[in-house]
Order: sequence, then structure tokens, then C-alpha cells
Amino acid sequence: MLVYLNMGAKKLVIHHGGSWVANCYEGGMTKWVHVPIGLTYDDLVKLVQDVAKVEAHRSTLELCSFAFTTTGTARLRIENDKDVSCMMDEDKLLPEVYVTVSKKVATHCVQNGTILEEDDNLVHSTFLQQCNLPTPQPMYGGFLWQLATCGSIPMLDPIVCNDETIDDEENSKSSDTDNRDDSSIPDIDRGSHGHEDCNHSVGSGAGSVGGHGCDGLSGFATFSGDSFREDGLGDGVDQSCEHASPQGWIIPRSERYSFEPISKEESISDDGRLYKGKIFQCKKDLKRTLHMYALKEQFEVRIRRSSKTRYEAGCKDGECEFQLRAFKMQKGEYWVIRMFLKDHTCNIDGFHARLRQANSWTGGELLAPKLQVHGHSLKPKHIMVEMQVDHGLHLLYTKAWRAKDHAEASVFGPPEESFKLLPAYCHRLKEVNPVTITTMKTNVANQFEYLFIAHAASLHGFYTVIRPVIAIDGTHLKGKFSGIMFVAICLDANNQVFPLAYGFSDVEDEMSWTWFLNELKNAIGSPKDCMIISDRHLGIKAAMEKVYPIVPHGYCVFHMAQNIKNDYKRKDVSLLFKQAWKAYRKADFKEVMLEMMKVNRVAFEDLINVGPERWSRAYSPVRRYRLMTSSIAESMNSCLVHARQMPITTMVEIIREMLQKWFYKRRTKAEKTRTQLTPWATELIQERNKDSEKYTVRPIDSVNFNVKDGNKDGLVNLSEKTCSCTKFQVDKLSCRHALAAIRYAKKLFPDFCGDCYKTTSWLEAYSGNIFPVGHPSEWNIPQDVRSKVVHSPPFRAQAGRPKKKRFKSAGEHGNGKTRNCTICK
Repeated sequence: MLVYLNMGAKKLVIHHGGSWVANCYEGGMTKWVHVPIGLTYDDLVKLVQDVAKVEAHRSTLELCSFAFTTTGTARLRIENDKDVSCMMDEDKLLPEVYVTVSKKVATHCVQNGTILEEDDNLVHSTFLQQCNLPTPQPMYGGFLWQLATCGSIPMLDPIVCNDETIDDEENSKSSDTDNRDDSSIPDIDRGSHGHEDCNHSVGSGAGSVGGHGCDGLSGFATFSGDSFREDGLGDGVDQSCEHASPQGWIIPRSERYSFEPISKEESISDDGRLYKGKIFQCKKDLKRTLHMYALKEQFEVRIRRSSKTRYEAGCKDGECEFQLRAFKMQKGEYWVIRMFLKDHTCNIDGFHARLRQANSWTGGELLAPKLQVHGHSLKPKHIMVEMQVDHGLHLLYTKAWRAKDHAEASVFGPPEESFKLLPAYCHRLKEVNPVTITTMKTNVANQFEYLFIAHAASLHGFYTVIRPVIAIDGTHLKGKFSGIMFVAICLDANNQVFPLAYGFSDVEDEMSWTWFLNELKNAIGSPKDCMIISDRHLGIKAAMEKVYPIVPHGYCVFHMAQNIKNDYKRKDVSLLFKQAWKAYRKADFKEVMLEMMKVNRVAFEDLINVGPERWSRAYSPVRRYRLMTSSIAESMNSCLVHARQMPITTMVEIIREMLQKWFYKRRTKAEKTRTQLTPWATELIQERNKDSEKYTVRPIDSVNFNVKDGNKDGLVNLSEKTCSCTKFQVDKLSCRHALAAIRYAKKLFPDFCGDCYKTTSWLEAYSGNIFPVGHPSEWNIPQDVRSKVVHSPPFRAQAGRPKKKRFKSAGEHGNGKTRNCTICK
């Protein structure tokens, strides 16, 4: 709506929806708006069309106003800018405009012996142009529906989209029910139109493109089978499959129906999008549109008849004239509205009712578009608030939960069927990303157990430049079948998370961790100086002893600190533990541990029994490169907090898309970096350099320097890149002592840092690409892959909160009897 709010604005009253009786305007609605004083006629017409919701190409407007004369009031027509100026200058409190809407008179033309109206002729020519374009692909409910419809995977259990008609059984008993047989439905698609050689049924594709050789529909082009397969929708599809492949878009006698485009505003709202002749792809779309229209107009719908070929609905008030009647086209899946009376003649009781159509199905349909955009659903309590604010619906928690489930199933497909997509998806993933590793295991009943994925781009980065310190962790999935997600993460040259591999399992135990680590070993082997860091999960510990008996297994110091805090309840022990694991020198480590033995000998003995080589820097058998915790794996899990609610195939695709985005953005940032070190390493060196300026350097020779720091000093060897504080050689980054010596020797700082921190290594780590799997219609799945069947794992309901035992009152006994009160008897 056009709204003008400025210093030269004036109020204007618009009356619309009524009619003239003699010299009086009766009925309709009234609305006032702000307009500029210099309002033009064209702006006024646009404003009136917006307020009265009038379509300019279908209706004409007559604008009038009243003027006060000596003999009374006179009705004046507004036709140009001068009339508008006179109305605005009229000496009265508020100028008023009275709107009368009338439909345009249709012009006729004759084509092929058929009389067409103006609108029909426009649609006729528009549809002819559309027929020369590639066949549009049908709309599917989600990733699962796309693949299943295209026939790329076997479906032993047919995917059925349930027709959840609201209150069909109850409303079929209404007195307004039309009991005529469905055979009396008008023949919308007659198949043949005076030519025995042609069959223009929906999807037949009998005619050639351009309509040569067969007239068929007057002037209409059809699609042949060859032209349909050129779009890729029919390639590689088993025609004997139970699920038919997508058909060509051929709608007989479509000149009767409207194909005008929907603007952005109209696509968001269904207001005004119900009209006679409108076509829907399926009955579900018809019901959705009707229910949204009823919710917006705040009235209650009663379904009078609903069958496989007919759908009738009316207002709750049986005497109201509001009515919608739609039929299914013969030999196709499209539905068309044949009757629509939108004006209500009921009383106020028909409006603002309890809105029976506002059920979980409708709520799910309202949430589905937002779920497609955002990629994650809301919590039920947030859905309750959103429905009340946006649509005025008051949903209970259980209904909001069911609406959430329906929206997720509508967009992503049922969780049970998502497991059947895995073989085809993994095959396609390896096809577009060669060298990618995907391994899946099922039990004897073909139920899902394990899945392992390592992208080729991640493996390339790990083989070439990534530091061989891997953090592994597991996190719980929040979908219907729950399960566990495993991740293996490293750090790149810029100290950012670098996903190496990930996997899924139905449970987390020693067997699942053993399987995941075995697949990880098959993918990367046992690199030199490699270390794997994790929490102290017993399953991980046992699996490491089986799979990686030689590779050092480090513990996450954060989890150990939490255990110390909970076990000993002493801050001094926690602080001493922090100083112990952060120490680089063995002398510093021993000093702190001796102090801990004095403070708490039990804590000291427990840490020694765990093994300092598992949690300390000073005694680590290999370099840990400042990586002391498994928090990088947990940060990866936090990035997937919404994805972990999705069905498994959708979740894998979200992860792939996230990695694709990460690789592109970081590669682009690395290409734009002009420093020799990465931004993170450059900042760290700059901070250390500021502190090193206070140190005193005593040279020994050209490569050895004694750096005085006022504490334990440092003996630096620039040739071997070592320092007595051990930071230089452990982290492969110049320590403060080394920076002071490098500055004294007039050398460059980046030359004494490890290659794993340089921009070239950062760029090389993300040099690979992760390509999308594409539209399922483009997948060419071999027969041996399509024959694989993967069922969902057994459903395990989450254990609820235990019931609290109520304390019995003084008058209750175990046998259920009560005793009399000691006071009143």
C-alpha cells in the first residue's frame, strides 16, 4: 500500500465495495490514508487499486466525489489531475473518494472456428510460447520425493502421500452434500478432439513439438517422448518401476484456464488466488490454498464432499452462499476449480469461530516454506508464539509439535524413507567427487548400522599440509531414530576447524568406535608423528588400543579439568593442574606436580596413574601443536545443531553444503592474503614480538644466542630452530626468545616459522573442491546400487522422566483406607 508521511501530507477517505443508489453511496468499506497535497490522478488510481484490491487488467474504476453547492451536494466524476486538485482544495475537513468497480467488457476473436474471449486469447498465446520451452520439472515435497519419483532408487514400500482431508467423514453427512455419482462430472479432458490418430491425454506426448502432423488442440503444441527425455528427466529410469517417471506438462483445453504469473506479494499470501478456472497440481495444493484463505479471512470451512475426483467446500453456515467446487482432470493429476462463490451471506457466527481447519496439518503447511528457507525448524514453544502473532492461532503444545513433524516430513521426507536414499546418494557423491570415501554397513536385516564419509578435498589437505593431530568426538542426533554422529577434526594453518571425516552410528559403544576408527585408518593410514585426542570415553579408549595401538592417544585437558573440579571440589587443585598441562619445560612440570602432591596427594596420584604423556605438553611423545583439547570437534558439532534434527540423508547433504561453503570462502580469503604467514599466525607473532622487545640478547656466535628475560632465560639456536624453553620446537612457531634473537640477527620472522602456518599451506589445504550432487533427475544410478536396500534402525523411544513418588498424608495407609481425624472424629 502506498503511504505518504511527510510535512505536506493530507488525509483522504476512500469508500469502496459499495454501489450507488440514486445519489447515495451504500454499503462497502471505508479507509483513510495519507496522501501528498500534490496528488496526481495516476497516483490516486494506483492507491485505490491497492486499497480496494482491484486487478487493473480485469476491472475498470469509476472515481467520484461530492462537492457542496448552493443547491446542496453534487456528485462529480474524477477523471484527470485537475479534478484531483479541485477535490483536494475543496473547503471541507477531509476529501472523500467513492469507488465503483465494474468488470471490463470482453472482446472476442475467432480462431480455428472457436470464439475466444480476450483473457482466453491472451492465455492461449502465452501457453503456446511456454510449449516451446523445456519441460518444467514437477514439484516434489522434498529430497526424498525427488529421487523416488525419478525412479533412481528401489522403493519396496511405496511412498504414499496421505490425503489428510480435514473432517471428511463428518462433513460428508451434511445436508448440503451432493450425492450425484462421480460419473456426472463434466469431461474436462476428452482425449481426442476430432482426430482419431492423436491422443492428447496428459503426459502422452503423442504429438510432435510444434503440432505438425496433428492438429490436436487448436493451435497447441505437444511434447514428444524424445523432447521430454532431452531434459534429462527420463534418462536412466526404469519404465517398469512402480513409480512413474515425471511426465510432460500437457494440459488439454488449457485455454479455458489462467496461467498468469503470481507476483512476489501474491506468492506469499493466498488472498485473491482462489478463482474459477484455477489449476492445482494436486488435491493437497487445493486444500492448502483453501485453508490458508479461510485462515486469512477468519471464517470456518465445512467440507461437503471429498473424493478422489471431486472436492466441495462451503462455509460453516449452511445458508451462506460461499462455495467452492473443484474436479480432478481425467487422465492426469491436476485439479481445477469449476465453481467459486467468495461472497459470504452468513451472520457473524460464521466468522471468528474456533477454526477447525487450523489443525496440525495446516500449521505444518504454514511452517514448510520457512523451513525450506531457513533449513531448520523451530521449537514447539516458538511455533506457538509465531502462529499466534502471524495468524492469530492459539495452538496447544502437542499440536505445535505435530505441526513441526508434518513440516519436516513435507520438506525433507519421512525419516524412515531417508535411509533408503543413502546408497544412491553415496554413489552420486563419489561420482561427482572422485576419491571421496563412503562406507556403509547394515545388519542381517538390512537395517542401518554405520556410515563413514571422508571427502576427497579434505583428504588432500590432510595428506599435504595439515598438522597430524586429530581430535575425535561423538554427539547425539536429535531425529526420530536418534543415533550418534562421529567427527574427526584437525586445525588448518589459520587455526580454524578442518573437517577430516565424519560418520554415523545407531549407538555409541566400543564396536561403533572401533568401526569408525578402522575406516579412518583405511582412509589416512597411520601418519608419522600423528596423535589422536579425545575425551576419556571407555569405548574410544578400547577402540584406540585395537585400531591404533602405536599412535599416541591424548586426552582432552578440558574434560579432565571438569572431572578434577567435580571430584575434589578445590580450586587450588584445578589451578595447579592447569599450570601442569600448560608447562613446556619438564622442570616446570615437575615443580608444579610436587606442589600438587603437597596440596592433595590423591589428586596427584590419580593424574600420575592416568599418565602425563596423555595430557601434558612436557611429556607428550609427539608434537601437539597447541592442541590440548577436543573442543574443535565439539565446535563442529555446534555448527550442526540444527542439521542433527534432520533425516540422515538430508543431514549428510547439509554437511556437504557447509563444507563446500567453508572451502570456497577460506580459499578465497587465502588468495587475498598478502602476508607470508596466515592472519592468525601473524597476529600471534606480533603479540609475542611486543613482549620480546624487553629482552636482552647476548650473542654466542652467528646462530646461538642467550636471551635474558629476567626469569629462566632462553638459549636459542636459529640454525636448528630450537630454544631451551621448548616452545620453539614444540609449536614450530617462534617463541619470545627466538623473536628477540631473530630481530638481533636482522632476519625475517616468517623464515623461522613452520610451513604449516604459512599462507601457501593454508591455500593448499583448501585447494580442492566439493561439488554438489545435483538434482536427482540427473543421477545415473547403476542397477547394483539401486538394488541395495537399507532400512531404518530400530526405533528407540527416549526414556521419560521417572514419576515422582508422593508422600502419603497422615490419614493414608498402604491399604488405601483412611482413619478418622483425631480432632473431629
